[in-house]
Amino acid sequence: MSLAYINLLLAVTGLLQVVIAGKPQKVKISGPEEVVAGVDALYECSALCTGLCHYSWLSEGRTVDGSTFTLTADGVNTVVSLACTVSDEERKNFESKVISVTVINPISVRPSKDQPVLNQEPKVGRSFKLTCDGATPPVTIIWLKGFELITLNSRMSLSPDNTTLSFSSLEAKDSGEYRCKVLNGSAAVISKDYWIYFGFVQVGLTGPRSAEVGFETEYTCSAECGVDCTVQWALRTGFPKGRFIADGPKIRWTPSELGQTQIFTCLALNPVAGKLGEVSVPVTVIEARPRPRPSNAISARPSVAMVISATLLMLVSALA
Repeated sequence: MSLAYINLLLAVTGLLQVVIAGKPQKVKISGPEEVVAGVDALYECSALCTGLCHYSWLSEGRTVDGSTFTLTADGVNTVVSLACTVSDEERKNFESKVISVTVINPISVRPSKDQPVLNQEPKVGRSFKLTCDGATPPVTIIWLKGFELITLNSRMSLSPDNTTLSFSSLEAKDSGEYRCKVLNGSAAVISKDYWIYFGFVQVGLTGPRSAEVGFETEYTCSAECGVDCTVQWALRTGFPKGRFIADGPKIRWTPSELGQTQIFTCLALNPVAGKLGEVSVPVTVIEARPRPRPSNAISARPSVAMVISATLLMLVSALA
């Protein structure tokens, strides 16, 4: 036996001893990085082991043994973790690999387009419709509030195919997170959620931060609450000097004194949620800017001819 052959045999034997003594090597998960909710996706785990490799999968609390794993995402999460753990033949050494899979959910709950424009946003006292968008018949559709099955009341109804959930008149207790669950054979997809929420207050105020003496300036308050907001004005720096008119969400002010500063505050109350929103604008009174005289304007100063004519007319009248 040659010396070279002996050295090669010793090298191979040493390598085998290293492999035997170590953990499983080169653990790899093969499969798509993106999946569609409700559609099966196959993943395979591979590794280098001495003897047999033992594979175990873990995903969303579910464990499966074997080198392959079928993922059928339900769409609740936009990202799913997939873990493969490999052990050697004696199950003494372990090595794991974890990947993140992006889930594309084609099902969503949205306001139905088959309703007036004013009803596209939920508001207490108005009718409202939600549709399970993306569900293609024949499927079974179940409606959820949160993750609980919805129990219909006298104000709620479903379309014949269950794709539309209708409210004849929204009430404050209807606020919450709505989903539809689509069943197609053994696959189940839970849609993206839609919130019916009446507890918000959004307030806006438009108008300039300076007002000219003797000229009218207008300010407008706008509010969105999901219910009928109560809007009022607060004058926290005293009553404005000059002509002041408050008419609901609008105020008009013609200041009479130069240099004064006024703060206009709009208050919007959401009576259902008991929340108050406010926005303020400080206004400083400045000197009126010169305004150009229109080109067709008639001068108020009388001409010389008009003065002479008027004087002669007065003399003639006196002599008579």
